[in-house]
Amino acid sequence: MPARLRRSLALRLLAVAAIWLAAALGVGGWLLSALFERHVNHTYVRQLDHQLASLAAALDWSADGRLVLNRSPADPRYELPYSGAYWQARAPGTLLRSRSLWDTEMPSAVLHRLPDASDATDGHADVRSGPNHQSLLVVSRQLVLASADTPVEIAVALDRTELRAARRSFNQTLAWSLTALGLGLMLAVAAQVRFGLAPLARLRRALSAMQARREARLGGAWPAEVEPLVTEINALLARNAQALERSRRQAADLAHAVKTPLAVLANEAAALPGTAAQAVSGQVEAMRRQVDRHLARARAAGAAAARGQRIEAAPAVRELTRALARLHRERALALTVDGGGHFAGDRQDLVEMLGNLLDNACQWARTRVRVTLREDSGVLEILVEDDGAGMPPEAQALATARFGRLDEAAAGSGLGLAIVTEIAALYDGGLVLAASPLGGLAARLRLPAGQP
Repeated sequence: MPARLRRSLALRLLAVAAIWLAAALGVGGWLLSALFERHVNHTYVRQLDHQLASLAAALDWSADGRLVLNRSPADPRYELPYSGAYWQARAPGTLLRSRSLWDTEMPSAVLHRLPDASDATDGHADVRSGPNHQSLLVVSRQLVLASADTPVEIAVALDRTELRAARRSFNQTLAWSLTALGLGLMLAVAAQVRFGLAPLARLRRALSAMQARREARLGGAWPAEVEPLVTEINALLARNAQALERSRRQAADLAHAVKTPLAVLANEAAALPGTAAQAVSGQVEAMRRQVDRHLARARAAGAAAARGQRIEAAPAVRELTRALARLHRERALALTVDGGGHFAGDRQDLVEMLGNLLDNACQWARTRVRVTLREDSGVLEILVEDDGAGMPPEAQALATARFGRLDEAAAGSGLGLAIVTEIAALYDGGLVLAASPLGGLAARLRLPAGQP
């Protein structure tokens, strides 16, 4: 079975329907053709039987014991040589025949018998080879005339060319009709398959819309055959949400359990002499950053899977830029925000990502940070640029790598660009670093904008 046929329910249904239609129409056409041939044979045999009865009524015995024909049959074809219509009457010592036979006799060799083709109880219909290689339909009967007891064998025949022409014409018409009927039925089956499988296409669109709009379950009315599948999908989504919530709680509990010993270690480290206190305090601070990092990741993963709403991105960006402008007021940084757009997700996740990007940009900028927002084809693109020293290409990969940190001494949120990348990935987005026309780093964040 071809791979495409195995993967497509519609093609499977159409293929099965095509096979059954071809078989049904083929058998039906064969039966109709056989029935038509039988009907035509019956019609011609009855016609010949009537002509035979008329011929028998015109035959008689003369006074000298010869068989004579009192009147000629009305069919003019009996007078034309080899016209295809023939009759013959044979008695002991006497042979009468139509002029159409010319100088030949009615053939006696039977090619095959036509079963049940004659209504005569004492006669029969068969096919014989006639003059000029004609195939003749012959009806013959042995009669005893009223004027004498001598049996007379009477036979009438007709060329089967007309029968074959009628059957051929009927079969051609039948073939075209069945072909048109088959195409019409296939179109009807295709429409039926399309209508019958429409709920599956609707289910696919509903799943896409649910993912785009961050909805928690599939709603709406569904056919009885699809409703169990929808119920199972909703149950699976609910179980996943419960499992994720348990994981978030466990991560929070673990972080809380770890933070207390870390606080104790920090207090103990402060009592150590000299450089030992600084070394231990640095390690404790590094451990605290890692705990905060994983807490943020767990919170972001839960928010992304919880199907947040669609929000305006520009107000969140302007709120962050105002806060950072106050934080770096002594440096007189110029922070500008252009454009707008929507984010299909949790506002706190957006603030987490942008806060990290803007904080990094403000740390390394000389005088200027520019944020540009643009929404296009369901995608929100946020470009954060600065006019600082920039970042070499080999360092860009390290900056977004897991656990990567370029400057351990630099202040920051503690999440790092890797966390921005991971949160964006939860929303099927991404972060790309490049050189900015301003001279520093350009961080391009792409996130889903959702449907209006």
